[in-house]
Amino acid sequence: MDLIVKPSSSTRWDLIDLLGRNAGHVELALSGSFRVIPSGRALVTMATLSPGPYCSLDAALAAIETHTRGVCRRESEGRGQQTPPGPDKEDA
Repeated sequence: MDLIVKPSSSTRWDLIDLLGRNAGHVELALSGSFRVIPSGRALVTMATLSPGPYCSLDAALAAIETHTRGVCRRESEGRGQQTPPGPDKEDA
């Protein structure tokens, strides 16, 4: 299952499948650990995945990738708002 990982707050990352459906989220707990909370169709796919705790967001996403044999792609917070690179500026 390939997923897009979208930050929704400073402590939560939404998991969205490639068809735009909610697959759950990863949250940062007060203890500093990360937990995976699947939802929707991902409940069946991730039923035997350990919810955590994981030491980092990368560790949680790696566990999802290993378990689902898919890829988690991070979407940056400014996606779609970036301007394409222009010509190099000359030194003034």
